[in-house]
Amino acid sequence: MPPRKESDFAEVLVDRLILESFANEQSPYFPSAKESTHSAALQKLEAKLRYHIYHSLSVRQKAVVKRYLRGATEREIATELGVSQQVVHIYKQRAIKRLHKLLISEVYVKPPR
Repeated sequence: MPPRKESDFAEVLVDRLILESFANEQSPYFPSAKESTHSAALQKLEAKLRYHIYHSLSVRQKAVVKRYLRGATEREIATELGVSQQVVHIYKQRAIKRLHKLLISEVYVKPPR
């Protein structure tokens, strides 16, 4: 390897404020405290939703919701279960209504009078 010339190195004047601002920048690899709090709350909500899907819905509602969350259409679910598309729609709507009611009741607690 040939020796480096003096011209290969350049001296750059850098403002002290620029150097200090690097410490204030957010790293793309480490989330901020606000992002991590939001992520934790979202994970907690997903866990509650998963729990209620498995424990609070009827067998048919559970089957419909699971297939729907995997990306199947109502028509595809209907052919798999051997029912009409309207029945699948009703199961789905009732399951959503029940899950919404359960999750809202956990989040919102009436203050004592």
